[in-house]
Amino acid sequence: MRHPATKNRPAPPPRRYATSFLCGLLIAGCTLPAPGQQPQRDTPAEIVAAGPAARATFTAEDERLLNEIQHGAFLYFWRVVGQPAGLVKDRLEAPVASSAAVGFQLSSLPIGVERGWITRAEGAARAEQVLRALIERKDNRKFGVYLHFPDHNTAGPSKVGYEVLASTVDHALLTAGAIPAATYFGGDVARLVDRLIAETNWKAFEVTPEGFLSMGFRPKNLADITGDGQLLEHKWWNASDEERLVYFLAVGNPDPAHAVDPAVYYRLNRTVERHGEMEPFVVSWPGTLFTYFFSHCWIDYGRLGADDPQRFGVDGPRVDWFENSRRAMLTHRARCIEQAARYRTLGPDRWGLSACAARDGYIVPSIQPNLRDADEFFEGTIAPYAAGSAIMFTPKESLAALRAFRELKDASGRPVVWRDPASGGYGLVDSFNLDQGFSSTDYVGIDQGPLLLGIENARTGLIWRLFHEHPTVRRSVARLQLGPGSAGGGARGSE
Repeated sequence: MRHPATKNRPAPPPRRYATSFLCGLLIAGCTLPAPGQQPQRDTPAEIVAAGPAARATFTAEDERLLNEIQHGAFLYFWRVVGQPAGLVKDRLEAPVASSAAVGFQLSSLPIGVERGWITRAEGAARAEQVLRALIERKDNRKFGVYLHFPDHNTAGPSKVGYEVLASTVDHALLTAGAIPAATYFGGDVARLVDRLIAETNWKAFEVTPEGFLSMGFRPKNLADITGDGQLLEHKWWNASDEERLVYFLAVGNPDPAHAVDPAVYYRLNRTVERHGEMEPFVVSWPGTLFTYFFSHCWIDYGRLGADDPQRFGVDGPRVDWFENSRRAMLTHRARCIEQAARYRTLGPDRWGLSACAARDGYIVPSIQPNLRDADEFFEGTIAPYAAGSAIMFTPKESLAALRAFRELKDASGRPVVWRDPASGGYGLVDSFNLDQGFSSTDYVGIDQGPLLLGIENARTGLIWRLFHEHPTVRRSVARLQLGPGSAGGGARGSE
């Protein structure tokens, strides 16, 4: 799903593949394969780790590098905001916010405090500013689900012609991102987040007898999201990363009339593949790398262990989603190494193809196990945040990539990937391509976010801990029968 800019028209706003399911289906006219159309494959009984996962350890030099990269990403969320609402912009060159990016913005604030980049009072004030701006309006949500693209200055509907949609996946990212801020700052911030969660009517988005949720609501009158309209017929049915986050949060809603049946989480399609002799894993439908790490920014799957669909009457493999993503990252890296002779940008320390702002517009690479006609490498364009976010699963390989990105220079000695925050940059560029001689000048909030949060989780587990202390998350874990003490799960040492 690609949305290239045209000569006399600005490039369209970035949309994740999950939200790009929306733009791809609704704009490009693409069609998703239905669950029954998936190829039949031998499915292992379970996908679990061979042993406990040890906490990654970093040298002092590693810590300095990671701190520098995190600081650049954090500054994006601190500086690139509208007023008076304080919402972070969807991307640097966009005249609008996105609710998903605001979720990452809210989770960035505890990191900023703990790292000493802002004071606790400053962080709490920004969190409250953003949440009040969103929640105290009535024209920016439907059934408690917020607009995909609110105005960054007002938190109300955008006036610049962006997509008008109450998006369930973007709202899930907003909610997940708000939860660590609620736990960390408490007080009014926590009360506002509790209100946001309680007002979300996930049940209103059910569109199938199995309980699957629609991707969003579109109003008849695009100027009024609160009026009549219709749910999108396209639904979340595949066990990719963002889909699981949607259902994880929907299961834990405190109002039984708004919460969904936990069995729906386990009904998501689990298609297992492997690349050559590498370990098998459940693949995401698009195969782009962010679809294996977005939910891990908040859900500590290493702590929860393998789930068990059969406890909910669903036939499917038990999956340790942390281990699943580790295998996906290593397979993706192997695919990039295989293509190094074809694309100069790729190599053992240069990998990570994911949705990003590229030379020809916003791109969504699709890289699956095994060579297939549907693979789309986009000439080897790397999104550095992808390998960086993967540090939660592959610390050694991700560190090598981050160091290579940081040090890469062109023939004149200028950095290709790094933009110094001291000179107004925000760290790693969103994408680059050596064959094209291209480095992006744009930054994307939903790319800077997982880079910042993923590194922090690998270093300290801060966001994981804050997220799992919240009552909504505890309810979800209990209702899904995950984690230590459940019949389906077991801890793997990431606490």
